[in-house]
Order: sequence, then C-alpha cells, then structure tokens
Amino acid sequence: MENSRQVTRDSDIEQSIRSAYETEGVYKVDSICHRLNEQSADYVDRLLLEKLKTVRRHAVEGLLVDLCCATGEHLFSLADVSHDCLGIDFSRPYIDKANALSFDNGLNHVKFEVGDAKKIPLATGSVSTLYSFSALYAIPCVDAVISEISRVLRKGGHCVLDLGNSRSLNSICVRAYTELPPTFHISVPEMYQICTQNDLQIVEHRSFQLLPLWADRPNWLWPLLHPAWKKVMAARYKGKMIDEWISSLPMLRNFAFRHLIVCRKL
Repeated sequence: MENSRQVTRDSDIEQSIRSAYETEGVYKVDSICHRLNEQSADYVDRLLLEKLKTVRRHAVEGLLVDLCCATGEHLFSLADVSHDCLGIDFSRPYIDKANALSFDNGLNHVKFEVGDAKKIPLATGSVSTLYSFSALYAIPCVDAVISEISRVLRKGGHCVLDLGNSRSLNSICVRAYTELPPTFHISVPEMYQICTQNDLQIVEHRSFQLLPLWADRPNWLWPLLHPAWKKVMAARYKGKMIDEWISSLPMLRNFAFRHLIVCRKL
C-alpha cells in the first residue's frame, strides 16, 4: 500500500514539473535556454562559458548528446565539436523550437528529439560525450538518470554532469519559492556514490555558487543575497571566476550548490 502511495506521489510530482515546463509557461519557450554572450561580464554568461569550455576539453570523437537540451542554444554553441550532435528533452514545444532553429541555421548534423532522461532513446554504448546543464536537479530520482547516462555511454566516453547540492544556501532559497516546480538536490557524497555505482570514474570536479547569486528570499539571508555579490563572484583571477576559487576551498566545497562533475565510463 505504501509503495502504491509513493508511486502516486512520484507521478503527481512529475506531472507538476511537466506542466511548469510545457503548459503553464513558468519556463517559456523563448526564454528557457540562455544564449551565450562570450563578451559579457555577467555572472550567468561567465558560468555558462565555463560549462561549455569543460565539455570542449573532455569531448570524445563521436556522438555528442545534450540531455535536457531545452531549445538547444547550448548545443548550437558546441556544434563544431562533433559531426553528430543530438539534443534530447521531454518537452515537445522546446524540441520543435530547437529543430526549427537548427534548420534555419543550416546545421544538418545537429538534431533534436523528444525523450525521457530516465529512459534515454539511444542504444547501449552509442554515445561518446554527454552533458546536461541545470536540469538534473529538476528530475526526481537523479540516480536513475545517471544509470541511464552510464548505459548509453561507450567505454571511455565522457559525461559532464551539472548537479545541485542539498547542503547549500541555494537549497534553502529554493524552498522559499513555492511558485516554482520542486527540485531534487543531493549531497556531494551522494553525487560521488552514484557515479561510482554506475561505473563512472570522476576525472574532474568543479564547484560554484557557495552563495545563491539569484535569489531574494528568504529575508533573513538578505546579507548573502545582495546583488553586489554576483558582480564580485563573476570577476576572474588567474583564469578562474572568484566564485570557483571560493566554492572549491576544502572547508567550503561541500556547501557550494553547483557541482560540475566530469566522468569517464569504465
């Protein structure tokens, strides 16, 4: 009986998430995916640039997959990395927009299709490089998704996983935004455990967002939510954002929110 209730709860949660992305317009087709501006000094652009550079460094020749691609802006930025690029997302409106953009820009090797991250519509061992940005912590049971990522990766293939830490100030802020769909953060030890259990060897780990840098709730955290922090954390020192330097300190790393973990399939 308890298992039946849990299945019902999980189904209700997934439906609410789908509604937020597909029908209610919380995340609109025209704004869901941030287009990179490499010349910008804004925090969002600099963080995205670091993510894209990480994928470029670790890309392996063969099929490149953007899992939870939204409207494909990130994959378009990486279109020169591979002759075979595929974006996957559960949202039909996002995929329709991505395919239209690909056609308009003459990118015949960049394709998009609807698919479930927990049941990736690809053959076992068919993917050389896979990445997922700002999406895995929006999916219930991320361990099931990472298991699927491991399944579709070929031996020696790489994945870049953008994971959210449950032991962070960001997680406290998210709970104050009840109008947003639920998120599913996990601890850093859990991130490592899930990767290891799925034959994924961690080859690089980058940490960001010790401070939330986007929120203005809850009020009692206001000194740490001030907009000025965003500018400070976006500044660079010796090739890295100040944010990454601070978020990677041994005493603070387990409390940073965003963890960019690069794995190699054993």
